[in-house]
Amino acid sequence: MTRRRSRRALLRAGAVAVTGLAGCVGSLDIPDDGRRQSDTTRSSPAETSPAGETQSTTESETTRAPTVELDPIDVRSSFFYLTTPDSLDVEAVEATQFVFVRVRPRTDAPRPSDFALVADDRHFWGTLAPGDVGGPHRLSEFGSVYRAGKRRSGWVAFEVPNPLDAEAVALTYDDWRWSLDEDRLAALRAPPPDFELVSFEAPEEVAHDESFDATVVVENAGEGDGVFRASLNQAGPAYAPHRAAVEVPAGERRERTWTFGDSVTRKTERVNLRLESAVTDRETSVEVLGGTTPDSAVN
Repeated sequence: MTRRRSRRALLRAGAVAVTGLAGCVGSLDIPDDGRRQSDTTRSSPAETSPAGETQSTTESETTRAPTVELDPIDVRSSFFYLTTPDSLDVEAVEATQFVFVRVRPRTDAPRPSDFALVADDRHFWGTLAPGDVGGPHRLSEFGSVYRAGKRRSGWVAFEVPNPLDAEAVALTYDDWRWSLDEDRLAALRAPPPDFELVSFEAPEEVAHDESFDATVVVENAGEGDGVFRASLNQAGPAYAPHRAAVEVPAGERRERTWTFGDSVTRKTERVNLRLESAVTDRETSVEVLGGTTPDSAVN
């Protein structure tokens, strides 16, 4: 199934205020797949000079420290982004994957486009606007975004083909190169997943003092393993996103269940749920029998 691009990114461009990002979504759990920090290696210009060229052995060239550090964060076929301060969607672009990298300035803070992911003889330049989601302020799970000219760490993204057909892959800036670990290289080269939403279920009604479950079943019909990302956005009585990142091997199915406790159903007449994913969107409404709205509740 072809992945959709984010459909409402431009329509909702004004919906998310930058000042509101520290609120509801910032406390969400890290996705299930987690993040791995990898060791990086660097080579100085003297180590990469063409054969036959005289190499200087002065201290300034052989021992100088890099002006920035690049640390890979993750390789992904999709990522979460904010649509409002209280809801999330998932971005995926056909035949594209995203490499997120932490930039740690030392003595220099260059432009994001000065960094490159080099795959054989192809260069993919750094960006702060991966996909089509309306800007870097909509991405919250990687922490602060990198800013040129500011001496603080932040993320930069690279968009590369999915899969990436390359023997030699490295991050570069100026004369420095940082290698990627074997796990991330394998992820870049692997065939992409192809997710299909099998089902999305929740009860039509529930008693006001009972909990209930909402369950999604997803199948990976592709040739490569992958992570299915989805956000179950809740409206009533509270507004909140509940995100999930589920590892699904090629050719298999996986199930994810969200449980809503009696604290959700006690003070409302209806709970509206909308599932957002890179595959498709679904929505449902759960009627709360005997429930009351906060305005009609008797103190």
